[in-house]
Amino acid sequence: MPDNLAWITYIRWGEEYNSDILRLSVLGNNLIIVNSLEAASDLLDKRSAIYSDRPEMPMLNDLCGFGWNLAFRPCDNTWRNGRRVFQHELGPQVVKRFRGLTEQAAHRFLCSLLREPTAYMDHLRHMASHGVMRIAYGIEVAEKNDPYIDTAARVAEGIVAVCRPGAYLVDIMPFLKHVPEWFPGAQFQRDAKAWRKHMTDQHEKPFKAVKERMISGDAPDCAAKSLLESLECGDNTGSYTEDDIEFALGSMYAGASDTIVSTLGSFILGIVLNPAIQTKAQEAIDRVCPDRLPTLADQDNLPYIDAIVNESLRCNPVIPIDIPHRSTADDIYRGYYIPKGSLVLANAWAILHDEKAYPDPLRFNPDRFMKDGRLDPAVRPPDAAFGFGRRICPGQHMAHEIMWIAVACTLAAFNISKARDEHGREIPPSGEYDVGFACYPKPFVCDIHPRSREHEAHVRATMDEL
Repeated sequence: MPDNLAWITYIRWGEEYNSDILRLSVLGNNLIIVNSLEAASDLLDKRSAIYSDRPEMPMLNDLCGFGWNLAFRPCDNTWRNGRRVFQHELGPQVVKRFRGLTEQAAHRFLCSLLREPTAYMDHLRHMASHGVMRIAYGIEVAEKNDPYIDTAARVAEGIVAVCRPGAYLVDIMPFLKHVPEWFPGAQFQRDAKAWRKHMTDQHEKPFKAVKERMISGDAPDCAAKSLLESLECGDNTGSYTEDDIEFALGSMYAGASDTIVSTLGSFILGIVLNPAIQTKAQEAIDRVCPDRLPTLADQDNLPYIDAIVNESLRCNPVIPIDIPHRSTADDIYRGYYIPKGSLVLANAWAILHDEKAYPDPLRFNPDRFMKDGRLDPAVRPPDAAFGFGRRICPGQHMAHEIMWIAVACTLAAFNISKARDEHGREIPPSGEYDVGFACYPKPFVCDIHPRSREHEAHVRATMDEL
């Protein structure tokens, strides 16, 4: 098994064997690698009834206690109920009621850029956390040293460490999870114990906080309050429980932050390396909102912002290899036998860099999604970045709105360009990414400053709402 840039290796193997589906046998596990949208759709979408389960993950789910997270949970009733929770509060139409909060999070990001533009990645993470925590729990995160953000960072570190292929022998030999912590060689038990606290805190603490605020009568409108009130009054058409709500909201926070931060980091990198995109976007924004910041109500009139978000998702997907799906029945596909228990890995990178769908795929080019001033319906959107079938990210609509308004407002108010050294020479970013379970642009310096005093005034005017 390749341990670095596996998605590139799988593409090369596919070319070598002239096939978009590959089979690997790894220590008795049957792995099916899928390198095309057609094969991924045929298996994971059209046959989702038997390809929606997850493999056993002893270290992450059992020992670290992350089995509550819907992204990694087996296909059971808790998972199904969690999906209903998402649909109840974060479906494509329902999520629009939180647009005011989404725009407020973006404005907070703009104000942070005014104060400290060099820390833009920290501001992006704070914006994502603020938006998701406010929508999910009604919690306003602190500007600095927020405990919820710190917990999320520790959880992210744990997931990256645990999900690295071959990192822990217990994932290959599950019976080892019964070895006691004091036993020689049981460092994995001690690692799991440390991460378990953070992974438990991530769903327990904010949920407990919003319940306490509901009892005291000062809980603001948020998804948790709405869902808990529906339970109390018996208007629970989704048949979910309080635990289902807690796990679903915790999963939303755990998943959305990584997607938003990585994608918006790719956006800033793309703009720095391709300044003409910024010019074109600002011209469009100035036509629609000549004397104000954009809002989500402007989305239909600013399709080029959608194109930029699409390209940011496509060019460097946050999770290049989708979390494995596990088959629950024997299957035949294109004459190939896929036995029950096989793990199917969709190569999202390969799908989003398919030259037939996206010519010159390594180039950051939002115009590929445009035609005659509108989004081109003939170009497929980068949905593969959010997963497949019944396992597609249920928070994608909320994440997309946060990303859209952040891109629109940032380009409306600021110019982004290469930084310069003390001699006035440009400092080009490397364009490289830190590779792990989730991928992020490697830190790079850039220059971010208001487009004009008038644009700066628009940003400062939002401070009253914060």
